[in-house]
Amino acid sequence: MTHNRSLSNKLLILAEGILFAGTVLLIFFLLFESYLEVPLWLSPLGRMHPLMLHFPIVLVCLLLAMELFVSRETYKQNPGLVEFSRVLFLLAAISALFSALMGLFLSLEEGYTGDLVVQHKWSGSLLAILLSVLYGVRRQAWFTPKVAKASVTFSALLLVVASHWGATLTHGENFLFAPIAEARQEKVSLEEAVVFDHMVMPILERKCNSCHNARKSKGELVMSSKEGLLKGGKSGPLLTAGNAAGSLLLERIHLPLDDEEHMPPSGKTQLSDEEIRLLELWIEQDAAFDTQVAALDPKNELFQLASLRFTERPDTDRYNFSPASKAIVEKLNHAFRSVMPVAKESPALDARVYSRAEYSNEVLQELIEVKTQLVSLNLSEMSVSDSDLGTIAQFENLDRLNLNFTDITGAGLGRLAEMPKLQHLSLSGTRVDEVGVRMLLQNQNGLKTLYLWDTGLADSELDQLERDFPGVRILSGKESKDMDILQLNLPVLATSPIFADSMFLRLGHPIRDVIIRYTLDGTEPDSVSSPVYQEGKVLLKEAKVVKAKAYKEGWFGSELATLQVYQSRFNPDTVHLLSRLNRVHPANGALTFFDGEMGTFNANSPAWANNWAGFLNNDMEVLLEYQQAVPVSQVAMRVLVEPETVIFPPASLELWGGDDPGKLQLLGRIQPKQPSTLGKPYIDDVSITVPTFTGRFFKVVAKPVGSIPDWSPRKGRAALLLVDEMFVN
Repeated sequence: MTHNRSLSNKLLILAEGILFAGTVLLIFFLLFESYLEVPLWLSPLGRMHPLMLHFPIVLVCLLLAMELFVSRETYKQNPGLVEFSRVLFLLAAISALFSALMGLFLSLEEGYTGDLVVQHKWSGSLLAILLSVLYGVRRQAWFTPKVAKASVTFSALLLVVASHWGATLTHGENFLFAPIAEARQEKVSLEEAVVFDHMVMPILERKCNSCHNARKSKGELVMSSKEGLLKGGKSGPLLTAGNAAGSLLLERIHLPLDDEEHMPPSGKTQLSDEEIRLLELWIEQDAAFDTQVAALDPKNELFQLASLRFTERPDTDRYNFSPASKAIVEKLNHAFRSVMPVAKESPALDARVYSRAEYSNEVLQELIEVKTQLVSLNLSEMSVSDSDLGTIAQFENLDRLNLNFTDITGAGLGRLAEMPKLQHLSLSGTRVDEVGVRMLLQNQNGLKTLYLWDTGLADSELDQLERDFPGVRILSGKESKDMDILQLNLPVLATSPIFADSMFLRLGHPIRDVIIRYTLDGTEPDSVSSPVYQEGKVLLKEAKVVKAKAYKEGWFGSELATLQVYQSRFNPDTVHLLSRLNRVHPANGALTFFDGEMGTFNANSPAWANNWAGFLNNDMEVLLEYQQAVPVSQVAMRVLVEPETVIFPPASLELWGGDDPGKLQLLGRIQPKQPSTLGKPYIDDVSITVPTFTGRFFKVVAKPVGSIPDWSPRKGRAALLLVDEMFVN
C-alpha cells in the first residue's frame, strides 16, 4: 500500500512538473509566435488538436459540476473525493494545455489566417493558462470555496467562448441554427431570382465559406463576398470567366478526393453533381454577378436548373377554393405526368407533363378533374396545338403556363385571353406572330410576364410591343444578343456513340432549323463545301471521328465539335474485375467498362467523376468471359489524361486469351505514349492490336505509371489510371 501511494505521489509530481513546464512553453510560444516555424515532424501533433480538444471540454464541465453541486461537508466526510477533485483539476489543466499547444502548432500551418483564428487561439490559450494558475493556487488560504466556484465558472464560460469560435472555424458562421435560418429564408420567384445571389452564393455558403471568409481566410481566399471571389487567393485567381475547366475553383473541386488540394477537403461535405454543374454553367457564362434568371434563354441549361428550383411564392391565403381529393391527385400521377401541391397544406396544384411521345389532348382533358385547383401547368416541348388551348382555358385559376417549344401559333392565343388569373406565360420557341401576341396582350389584363425567346418576332416588333404594353415584362433575349449569345451551341450525337456492326449517324442540336455540316476524314468542316448532315443518310461501319459545326442565319457558327463514334463487336457476357478499384473512383464496378456511360473531363458534365473507374498503386485486371468463343484482334479503352492532377495513361497494356481462365496466354503487350509536359486534360484511346485469336476468355491488364517523371511538379508520385469504356473487335 505504501509503495502504491509513493508511486501515485511521484506520478502527480511528474504531472505537475509537466503542467508548469508546458505552461511556460505555451506563454513563450505565444510571445514569440512570429518567429516560430513548426518542423515537419511536429505537423501530425498539431493536427491532433481536433481530437485532443474534447478532453478539456468534458473535464472542465465535470469539474464545474463538482464545484457547484458537491458541498464542503461532503468533501470533509470523503477524503478520497478531495483527492479525486485534485486529480480531475490537474487532468483538466494538462488536457487544456496540450490542446492549446496542438492548436498553436496547427495555426502556424499555411492557410490559417483571419480574426476568427486569432480569437480561438487566444481564448483557448488563456483557458489553459488560467486552469494552470488555478491549480497552482488552489491550496492557498485565500482560495475559498466561493473563489473556487467563481474561478471554475469563469473557466467554463471561457471554454464556451473558445469552443464557439472553434466550431465556427470548422463549420462556419451560425452552423447550429443554419437549417432554421435557411427554412425561414424568403422564397424568390423565377422572375425575381438572380443567378449569383440565389443559385451560386448559397452553394458557397454551405460548402466553402466555413474556411474562406473574412474571419478565417484559408489560403488567403475569401469566398463570402464578390470582391473576394474576384480577387482570388494565394494560389491565384479563382475564376476564369467563360472557362470553367480552366478556373482554379473547378480544378480543385475535380481533383481526386484523396488529393491534398481537393476542395472541399476530405471529411467535409462534398458538392453534389448538381451543385458542381451549376458552378460550371455560371462560370462558362462569364461568371456575371448580376444576371437575372429571367433574362436567360429558356433552352439554357442554367435556366432549366433554375426553373426546377424557383417557383412563384405560394400565397396560400389567396387560394380560397377547396383542395382536390387525395384519390384524384394520386390517380392523375403517372410515369409521364406529375400533379402535386405547390406548397405544404396548400389546395393549389402544379402539373407537369414529361413525354412528348405520350402526350395527347387526353392528357389535358384528364386534368379537368382538378381545373379549379390547378394554378401552374408546364407543357414545355410537348406537341401542344392551338386546339388544345381551349382545354387549357378551362383551368380557371391557372396563373403560370409554360408552352415553350410547343406547336402553338399566334392564331390560337386568343383563347388564353379568357383566363382571368393568368400572370406568367412562356411562349419561347413557338411559331407565334406579332398579331397573335398583340391580340393576347390587348385582351389579357392580368398578364405580368411573357417569355418570347426564339419566336421569330423581329426586334422592331418586340420593341413596339414593349412600348405599347409597359405593364407586361416581355423577355425575348434581344437585349443580350451580342457575340457570345448569338454563337450557336455545339452539335451533339443524338444516339449512343457505341455500335456493334453498323449505325446511322445521328446528330442533333437544341436550336431548331440549324444546318449541321460535318466531315469524317479528320478535316474541319466549313460553311460552304462540307456535306450537310441529313438524318438516315450516313451509315457507319467502323469507328470514326466526326467533326461538325452548326450554322444558322443571324447566328455565329458554333465552335468545332469533335465526336468520337466507337465500334465494339464483341461485348462480353460477363465481366470479372480481378483487381481493386481506387475508393474515390469506384464508378459502376465491373459494369463500368461496357455500360455505355461515357466519362468526360471538363465543365460540361459532372459525369467525369461518376463514370471513370480508377486504379492507383495496383494494376487494372479485367477478365472478359464469353459463352461462345469469339475472334478478337483488338481491344481498346478510353482513358483520361490530366498530368497536372497525376492522371496518366497506363505504363503498359497487356492482352491475354484462352479457353480456360487459369491457363491464359499472352497475346500482346504495348507501352502507350505518355505525356511529356503539363497541359489541358484530354481523353485518349489506348488500343492493343494482336493477330486474331479465338477464345472464350480474354484478360486485359493495364499497369498505372509507378513514378511521375521529373518534369512534373509532382514527380515521384504514383499516377492514377482512369478508364471508362472498353471496346472489343
